[in-house]
Amino acid sequence: MSIKKLIAIAIIFLGFSIAWMILGGVNEGRTWEQTRKSLKRVKNAYGGPLKINPPLIYYEIIRQKKGQVNGFETVSSYTEKEFIDPSRTNVEINLKLERKKIGNLWFPVFIAAYQGEYEYNIESVPEEFRSQPLFLLLGLNSSESIYRSIEMKINDMAVQPLSKLVANTPIELRSKMDSTGNVKVNYFYMTTGTDYILYVLAGQQEPLQEAVREDDIPRSKYASTERLTRLDNFNVKLTTDFKIYDFPDRTIPPTKREQFGQKNEFIWQFDKTVTGKNIGLIVPKETNPGEIAARISFFAPISLLFFFVVMIIFGILVKRKLHPMHYFFLAATFLSFHLMFSYSADHISMYSAFGIASIVSCLLTFSYLVRFNEWKYATISMSLQLLYLIVFSWSFFYKSTTGLGITGLIVTIVSVITLFVLMQLTAKLDWKSVDVMTDDAR
Repeated sequence: MSIKKLIAIAIIFLGFSIAWMILGGVNEGRTWEQTRKSLKRVKNAYGGPLKINPPLIYYEIIRQKKGQVNGFETVSSYTEKEFIDPSRTNVEINLKLERKKIGNLWFPVFIAAYQGEYEYNIESVPEEFRSQPLFLLLGLNSSESIYRSIEMKINDMAVQPLSKLVANTPIELRSKMDSTGNVKVNYFYMTTGTDYILYVLAGQQEPLQEAVREDDIPRSKYASTERLTRLDNFNVKLTTDFKIYDFPDRTIPPTKREQFGQKNEFIWQFDKTVTGKNIGLIVPKETNPGEIAARISFFAPISLLFFFVVMIIFGILVKRKLHPMHYFFLAATFLSFHLMFSYSADHISMYSAFGIASIVSCLLTFSYLVRFNEWKYATISMSLQLLYLIVFSWSFFYKSTTGLGITGLIVTIVSVITLFVLMQLTAKLDWKSVDVMTDDAR
């Protein structure tokens, strides 16, 4: 008879696990649909991921290409751009996180202040091409971004009118060179963006796609070209007002990082270095209710498994019999927590929704068990639910300073403590004489 009851409990566990998988999938679907619609509004207002393109100086070379047309050899001409890498780069970027809320969803919007100083050594141009005109391309090539307070100076002379900057048309440089033939460019603007920032070192790269979400983290993917960028006297300092961060794929890690309270300072310093990679940083996302509700729902079977196992052994020790239907209703109190949290978090603060769902779920368990058992038994059972359901679920709200979740750590600690307590309590129990589904523990 006990085997049949254990099988019944296993079926109950399996049925509720399937329900949680469905609920988790529904939460993910609802969140994705809401995010997709709201993200368009956010990007229209604040721009997408920010790409900072440094000023590019280039000269043009006319090349010839031979071919055949209808059996006749032909020669066609085409123009190719040759870029000049800066001989010195000094850039400061300041990021201020200002998350924006639409409905009940948060989006990682930031304000960026960019200030760059560049020097170009014209003697690096091959002598046979030094008579060619030089052009400066400014890099304001994103129609999605909003640039404010734009300032540019070439050899300490302000570029006027600003329509040249806005139009992003090349500026001819011969008349703006100093006596040494070198060019110094000072550049400043403020703008906004979302998700991440990318300082583009390889100027010829083009994005394959704006972002690919991998483990819920945006990662920039870029097509690699043959051109590499040389970094001489290169210094980029990126300051943020947030602690948690990540780096996009295929970017150069900082050579130095310092933390001051809630702020981070990242420094990239290079000299006589060649690379085809970029510099970037992913800003932290605020946890949205739908995302965390989905993760908690998918994890719920683990919580219920802990609860069932401990309740069975606890029943043996105190000689209290529970029917499979009792386990069914106890599992239903677990499910009630996830249902209440999932659908109330759409309308109120997710922390308030979590608190209300926790109280209701625990009260359901206590008021049910106290009806046919002592209040001490009901209190201990509710405490177990508080540990395995509420504490496990609450751990999903927190991450370490490196951005890693702490749920696995908490589950490991609680698992080891639970194992230790059960082993101590059952060490002298005669398992041969125990029917786990009756009061007969001799």
